[in-house]
Amino acid sequence: MKLSPFNWLALSFLGYYCAYGVFMPFLPAWLKSQAYSEETIGLIIASSYLFRFVGGLLFSSLVKKSTYLLNALRYLSWAGAVAMLVVSVVAEHFWLLCIAIWLFSMINAAGMPLGDTLATTWQQQINLDYGKVRLIGSLAFVVGVVVFGNIIGFIGDYSVVWVLTGLLFLYAVMQIGTPTTLPQDRQESVEQVNISFMQLLKNKTTLRLLIAVSLIQGSHAAYYSYSVLYWKSIGISVQTTSLLWGLSVIAEILLFFFSTKLFKFSKVSTLFYYSAIAAIIRWTILSYVESVSVIAVTQLLHCLTYALSHYAIIRYISTQPQNTMAKLQGLYSGFSACAAIALFTALAGVLYPISPATAFITMNIFAFIAIFVIPRKVDAFLIRKVE
Repeated sequence: MKLSPFNWLALSFLGYYCAYGVFMPFLPAWLKSQAYSEETIGLIIASSYLFRFVGGLLFSSLVKKSTYLLNALRYLSWAGAVAMLVVSVVAEHFWLLCIAIWLFSMINAAGMPLGDTLATTWQQQINLDYGKVRLIGSLAFVVGVVVFGNIIGFIGDYSVVWVLTGLLFLYAVMQIGTPTTLPQDRQESVEQVNISFMQLLKNKTTLRLLIAVSLIQGSHAAYYSYSVLYWKSIGISVQTTSLLWGLSVIAEILLFFFSTKLFKFSKVSTLFYYSAIAAIIRWTILSYVESVSVIAVTQLLHCLTYALSHYAIIRYISTQPQNTMAKLQGLYSGFSACAAIALFTALAGVLYPISPATAFITMNIFAFIAIFVIPRKVDAFLIRKVE
């Protein structure tokens, strides 16, 4: 089946993020249903992000040409579905469960950087609108967290991994089609010497941006791992928590949809400052407020705390030489969505049993530090206009 690049990528994002919308908020609830303690849950989740870090960098480094991206995404999607099936089978055996979750995390992590690399490749090749295709992923996340979250709330937390397994196999099937325009490397990129991760990190602007986005997005760790458990503990139902998560991603969708018009002339550094300040406000409110209506309003800040920082770093990466994109995406995903989340989740796992408020307010520190890390002259490095 032939599909336009936009439609192919939209289906890929749809499948990946729908499953991720179940995995991220509800895996801790599933682990709780298997009688694991909150400290153990924090350990499992934190360690899984370390393996996501390894997997994101590993597979990004292996995909050396844009022409390999399609098959890489296809093979990894099938492998991830099988790994989740194994997780569902070994739930009662702690170490086997850990190994299965670690394996799944390594495989699944590659979907983000490789998918975004494909998007930025087509952005350069055929002027693909990244913001609009990426919002499909955000919409899929809403479907996962709201629709399937309600199904899980009705059936029971024990069903999380079975729902995930089904969604992951569906994701793999959705990538069988062939895009009408295949991703291609520009000639000069093929001829350039392969650049290592360390060489990329020697660029001070790149390094500071990666640290800043890692601090901002890493500050979401307590929210990702414990918001569902925390809200349930103060009397908010699973169905309502899924709606709260969904509301945050709807705000994210709106930002991606209007991103080109809203931020066409904005400096990358300015976008990062907005995101860091919004994170400080968001975690402060979440630390002390138990009102569902106030929490719902606060969830709208997700479009700034996550989506805006994501858009800003992707915009920066899309202006860099094509032969560096996959590795830059791997570094971004590895540092922000994996290593930082792993470290901060482990810290939240220690603080949350003491006081949920302490866990959430501690996340403010990381967002505050990011303000001083963000480079002021990022836009001096933007070598092409990004639409």
